[in-house]
Order: sequence, then C-alpha cells, then structure tokens
Amino acid sequence: MKKDGFIIQPNHISTARFNLSALEKNIIYIIVDKLQLRMTMKTTNEFTEQEVKILIKTIEKNNNYSRVKNAVKSLGSKHVEFEINIPGTNKIKKTLTVLTSGYDYIPYSGEIAFKIPSSACIFFCYIGGGFTAFQKCIAISLNSIFSKHMYELCCRWKDRGGYTCTIEDLRSYLLIENKYLQLAHLRNKVLNTALKELKLKGDYYFTYQLIKKNSRKFTDINFKIHKNTLNQEHTFLGVDESKYNYTYRFLCVFYPNYLDDKALRYIEEISNNGSLNFAFQRFKNLDKEYTSGVKTKKDIRNLLDYVILPEYNVKKRPVKTKSHLS
Repeated sequence: MKKDGFIIQPNHISTARFNLSALEKNIIYIIVDKLQLRMTMKTTNEFTEQEVKILIKTIEKNNNYSRVKNAVKSLGSKHVEFEINIPGTNKIKKTLTVLTSGYDYIPYSGEIAFKIPSSACIFFCYIGGGFTAFQKCIAISLNSIFSKHMYELCCRWKDRGGYTCTIEDLRSYLLIENKYLQLAHLRNKVLNTALKELKLKGDYYFTYQLIKKNSRKFTDINFKIHKNTLNQEHTFLGVDESKYNYTYRFLCVFYPNYLDDKALRYIEEISNNGSLNFAFQRFKNLDKEYTSGVKTKKDIRNLLDYVILPEYNVKKRPVKTKSHLS
C-alpha cells in the first residue's frame, strides 16, 4: 500500500518517448494519482475508459484554464507505443494509444474533467515492469521539466545510493539528443538547474561527477542520491493538501477571489517559500481570534499586509482583477 502523499508510477512512463511540457507532466502525475487503486501487475485485467477530474489550481498556479485545456489537447495528440511482457509466455504485447481522448469543462467551475481511453489505462496502471514511488506534491511543485525527470530518477535509485550511465543514455532519457550539445550547456541548463531546484524543494536530490573511460572526453556520468535533511524546518519538502486548502480559504476571506488573484498568488508564494506549515498554524490562531471577535477583519488585513506576508517573503505585485461580462 502506498504511503499518504505518495504515488506509484510505472517506470515505463518515465522512459516513454514523448516530449512533455512541465504542465503536461503535471497532468500525467494527476492521472497516475487518480488511478492508484487500479494499479496492477496483471496484463489480463480488463480496463475501461476512465474520467479524471482535477482542480485547475492544483497544476497551474495562475488557475489558467486555457493553458490546462491546451495541455490536455496536446496530450490527446501524442501517441505512445509501449510493450508489455505477457506473463507465462515469451510473447510481447505492443500497444499504440493516445493519452487522453477528450475533456469536459464548466466555465468558472475551477475544474476540468478528461477521458482516459482503456488502452491508455493499461499504460498508466501496469506496474509489472517495475515502478517508482515519489511524493506527488513535490513532483508537481517542480518548475523545470528536467527537475521532474531527475526527481523520478532520484526516487527510483535512492535505495542504491545512486547509479552510473553514459552521457548519451542520459540525453536519451531526457529527450535532448539534439539539444545542449556542449557539455557546459548540459551542466548549466539541465543538471545544475535540476540540482538547485531539488535541493530547495525535494525530499531527495543528486550530485554528479563526469567520468572519462578510455577516452580524452567525458563519456559517463555518476549520480549520488542524497536524502534532503539540511535545514528541514525551512525547506519546502512538499505541500500538505489540507493545509494548503485551509490557508487558501483563510486568505480568500481577506482577499476575495472574485475581486482579484491575490489570495491565489499569496498561497503559492507561501508554499514555494517553504512557509506553509508556519502560515497554517498562525492563520488558525488568527481565525479563532476573528470568529471570537478579538480581532476585526480590518485588524487581520493590516497584520497580513504589513507584518505576516512580508515575513514570509510574499512580494506585492500588480494584481489581475477579474472582469464580469454583462
């Protein structure tokens, strides 16, 4: 049984040959999470089309429906071909499928529902070829697609402490065979970017060393996997969904979401700054003082504006006001 907050993902999803944006990768994480109870090691299981509903704000920090809709449409245009070993035989089953086959959306609902065809359900749910467990909230919080890929690798190899592969194999895994061809670019644009973000947000991160094997140039790369135990009190190691939702609802009382996007931007910055746990406890106390009449709405709004939010390094920026068509 998976731990709370963790999802198990078939390893063939990580190695599938299709390019994904960071937002599309987040949608994949949501699909895998929603289908956890259907994970199976049997290829004989029958799968039917599934509907997955998600809150747009959980995968798109600006709550931008158009971006999510376009990402779902993009996944629907991507074909993936995968193989499954049929247990008890020497046969291999090959399948070609799209990942999504349509969506439904009610304007201003904040939700989108999309369909997963039965053939894609096998792709998402068959774990007979191996799987990796990782924290969904951490995976979704990572901004770089390379950070997401490297986080999956860290979680896959953490029990062994690391792994070694050729640089070409790494390029193939990251789908950058024709990009960042100079080693300096690979290090700065890909590896160091992922390393920096994982040290800030991940429960695991990696260090690496380039290796020369019978050559004048670097041919291999060795990764060491580390548990992120430094400065845990202030390091963002995932988001507790219940605390996130409570804190967001609290902020909406003082920054109504029908007026502008302040509450959403503030909760995202609090989460990404690693201050969610502190804010949750503090806002619970303020909520009690507000409901009991000890503090007025104006008192708390002033505290938020001039004391609390600045302490959490929340930056005030121009807001996006919401217009209403008559």
